[in-house]
Amino acid sequence: MLNVQQALENLRDTIAEVIADLEVWNTLHEVQDTLGLPKVEVYGGKHKYLRQVTAVASDDTIIRVAKQMLISYPGTRAQPSDANLQLLQDALWWIESRGIQQISNTCRYRIVESLEGTRFWGRLTLREFLASAIPTSVYGCSSMPEVGEDGYLYNTAFTAFALFFREKSQQIKPSPISVAQYFRELKLTEWPDQRFCILVERLVHPEVQLAQNQRVLVERLDELLQQDDFELRAEGSQAGLPVYKVRKRATGAYGVPKYIIFAATLKPDIVIDDALDMNIRIVQHEDKCLVYDQPPPAGNLTWTMLVEWWCKQTKKPSNDAEARSEFGKRLQASLQSEAERVFFANYFRVFKPILEENLPALLPQVYLHYDPRSRGERSKQVLVRQRMDFLILLANAARIVIEIDGIQHYSDDNGRASPSRYAEMVAEDRRIRNLGYEVYRFGGAEIVAWNGEKFVALDTAKETITSFFQELFTRHGIKAVLESHSKP
Repeated sequence: MLNVQQALENLRDTIAEVIADLEVWNTLHEVQDTLGLPKVEVYGGKHKYLRQVTAVASDDTIIRVAKQMLISYPGTRAQPSDANLQLLQDALWWIESRGIQQISNTCRYRIVESLEGTRFWGRLTLREFLASAIPTSVYGCSSMPEVGEDGYLYNTAFTAFALFFREKSQQIKPSPISVAQYFRELKLTEWPDQRFCILVERLVHPEVQLAQNQRVLVERLDELLQQDDFELRAEGSQAGLPVYKVRKRATGAYGVPKYIIFAATLKPDIVIDDALDMNIRIVQHEDKCLVYDQPPPAGNLTWTMLVEWWCKQTKKPSNDAEARSEFGKRLQASLQSEAERVFFANYFRVFKPILEENLPALLPQVYLHYDPRSRGERSKQVLVRQRMDFLILLANAARIVIEIDGIQHYSDDNGRASPSRYAEMVAEDRRIRNLGYEVYRFGGAEIVAWNGEKFVALDTAKETITSFFQELFTRHGIKAVLESHSKP
């Protein structure tokens, strides 16, 4: 188990080693410049030079460089090995989790022990699965075990020895090794949670298991994961079988959104083309809203993903500055008040430079509920509210609703305080929370004030908004990214 500082040191060492091993002096500096690593004056070999380079680089630079190397290493001579990429990824995961393991060693061992004697009557044998799913090159296991016809593991080295001396070893039986012992050699307790989750997800994947095997394993592993407040949750499908992800059991709403109707300036007229698959179509006011139709992985929707979707819709490159600006203006056009505009602008101004491509998308004017009829068409109101001011989708199916309350939220049409309207509002908040949403409210007076002619931002608005999001992100595990920046 690594703390954040140890993980950062591992990143520094791995980055230096990878570049030194892959590059010659002529190409080393090109890679260094492309990755944005600092220059130093150190005499000696490549390894010594690069260790000094990574030593003086800031933590933010090291994290950014590691992420870039995972996406695309800029060198042309050769590419990093899978083992080195796994070392980079694991160190980043330790930093992301602040060195905390939430899936206990007890749970891990119970899960691998449950595989003892398991026969893989599926697309892969147990040995094929182990060879494809276990990072042996990273965690130091010297050999891959054999799997007997009984489904148990046997020591590879001993089996090879027995085969070599076949005639002299008729009485020698292969040495069995338990699944728990094998994973102990793989240092299972030193894996970050994300790495262990990949193992479990791969174990029950449709590429590995047939339908009947998958159901049995999911039930077995899910029961064990729930003891640590995790679960296997179906998110998507492949070849007609569900694809499962390990998720933290939380109050968040279940499932991945199929459609997100947002940036609405006028209520759209929606019909359901296929009621079984819940396929929708907008038949009127289609140009007055946006419909995001790409389920975000793990329910986590980032600003980068949203921009890429917009550019794809408008058939423009994702790095087109004009397209990005146009998208920003389109979102701003849907904002209903000066308080919302100040809130939206400060969110991006403060947190975009900090979180960069990981910035959660702040979706304005989102239809959380939808009634096809207007209030006047019904004798009794069915839904108290349909459209929310802002929505954020975070990992582990966390859905954050943010409302900026103007006077209309707690007063009648004549501007008088209305206890009944306020009661209606808080009752609806309770209902939404019970559905698994987190609901946060800001009073408009926290953000703007009337100067006699118009509403203007308060001097304290930026601090109010920044403090809220820092606390929210910390609560949802994004604290490590923010800790390295001074508070705006």
